[in-house]
Amino acid sequence: MTRRALTTAAAVLALAAAPFASETSEAQIFVTPKDVEAELRVMWMNLKRDTPHYPSERVQRAVQCIAYSIIELVPEEFQDLDWEVIVFDNDSINAMVTPEGKIAVFGGLVELADNADMLAAVIGHEVSHLTENHVNQRILRGVGTGIAGALGSTLTGMDGQGLATVVLQYPFQREQETEADVSGMSYAARAGYDPAAGLEFWRRVRAQNEDNGQRPPEWLSTHPDPEFRMVDIAKSLSPALTEWNDAWDAGVRPRCSL
Repeated sequence: MTRRALTTAAAVLALAAAPFASETSEAQIFVTPKDVEAELRVMWMNLKRDTPHYPSERVQRAVQCIAYSIIELVPEEFQDLDWEVIVFDNDSINAMVTPEGKIAVFGGLVELADNADMLAAVIGHEVSHLTENHVNQRILRGVGTGIAGALGSTLTGMDGQGLATVVLQYPFQREQETEADVSGMSYAARAGYDPAAGLEFWRRVRAQNEDNGQRPPEWLSTHPDPEFRMVDIAKSLSPALTEWNDAWDAGVRPRCSL
């Protein structure tokens, strides 16, 4: 798969892009959430088929071990999903989850989050997107944004789709990201991993972004700025540390290492 194709697949899997649409004459027909879920299924299959898996079997097993130790803690209604966890050989610092419990972790993230505690924070975050219903909310929000974009384009003559995405979709997603950070710390802590590791992970992300000069303004991003993200994590850390101490007192220890 080319880098462009992989980027497209990642955007769809992350549910951060605008909704799927097909053009008929000058009109756009917006699809339903079920159509998006079907497309995600195809994207996951194509990602598995066309993108090399991370070459280290040890890393694959370690990431899967961390992920499943967290998945064991999800509410009952999510236990029966067809969970699948794969590390892909790509330098993107990213991970994502689909509505059916497919988790993609890219090699660049594993290399940046180079210990089990940090990976648990990231995977807990992705699992939280699913269990907090963010995935379905993003699908529904995306369809609504498409309709708003079409209307905005008609009224203003501007690129209504892009404008609506910034105004309607991005702030909504930043709120979800913060919620998933907090819930993800809880998952990691209850599985025996140090929830404070999320702070170190985002410190590394911030440093790398600064080195590369790639960070967009926060208002044009689906994710909170790493600096603000670390502040929010620090404010919410105490309950997770209590859960971590309780887990250790109950004999729960991380059973996976990287």
